Amino acid sequence: MKKILLITAITFMIIGNVLAGKSDMEQAAKTIPGVGDAAFQGSTSFWVVMTNPNAGHDFDYYGSMLCNGGEQNFGVSKGYTITFWNAYTKKPIHKFRCY
Repeated sequence: MKKILLITAITFMIIGNVLAGKSDMEQAAKTIPGVGDAAFQGSTSFWVVMTNPNAGHDFDYYGSMLCNGGEQNFGVSKGYTITFWNAYTKKPIHKFRCY
């Protein structure tokens, strides 16, 4: 019984850390110039809304930075797609696979 309680407690701690990592990553992404909003949509999709989508952003660079930075700085495992959205047309601009 003690083992089950210990395993349950550790599981909740790990899940809490993963969710905190994603939340922290979302907040950090919002500080990038040109990013208006950022949020995980489930476990396989991270949406980034661009406030000025025509400013010549290097979306592959941003995607790589978010993907690798998310893993290194926030413990967010790779295995999702980053979709950059146009805030005005509500359409996707670019997709970056973080795998």
